[in-house]
Amino acid sequence: MEISLTTDDNELLKNLQQGDKKAFHILYQKHYRVLYLHVYQKLRDRETAKDIVHDLFANIWQKKETLKINGKLSSYLYASTRNRILDHISKEQSKSHYLDSFVVHMKAERSDTDYMLREKMLKEQIEKVLSSLSPRVREVFELSRVHYLSHKEISKKLNLSEQSVRSYIKDSLKVLRMRLSAFPWILLLSAINFFNFLSK
Repeated sequence: MEISLTTDDNELLKNLQQGDKKAFHILYQKHYRVLYLHVYQKLRDRETAKDIVHDLFANIWQKKETLKINGKLSSYLYASTRNRILDHISKEQSKSHYLDSFVVHMKAERSDTDYMLREKMLKEQIEKVLSSLSPRVREVFELSRVHYLSHKEISKKLNLSEQSVRSYIKDSLKVLRMRLSAFPWILLLSAINFFNFLSK
């Protein structure tokens, strides 16, 4: 029996299951456009719609010998197409979620990197200011702010009066605040904690 576009779907399906390529091509021609429009209306993407319908028929051809369809072929094709649409949407949402997470991660990473860079530059600037102090003033300042010694401990260690220790620390803080006040504002934002440290 010669088959054509007017041949019943069930007859075409029987021939297809026997490996008849012509039956397959006729089924493809009969249903492709309707299925394509159905997918396109849901996804609004021409290429994706073409791919989904093409993959559906390719899968039918590959599984033709074991393919079992209960009821109308058109119902099976619509159901299979709907499932592929849902799979596509699910995958796209997963990609979107992954990309959103990736962007957030990259922003956080970039923020951490920027912060570390600003902190490094700030420390270099502070070190530069401290190096301009007299050796004795710097020594007193470091014993106080770096090694956390009290005024009394510093005075004993360096054989200075506590008043001299306070005076040296006061002078060093004054120089630091004055020099750092000219530092770029974006770095000063990162220096808030350090200024709190200086004010102890």
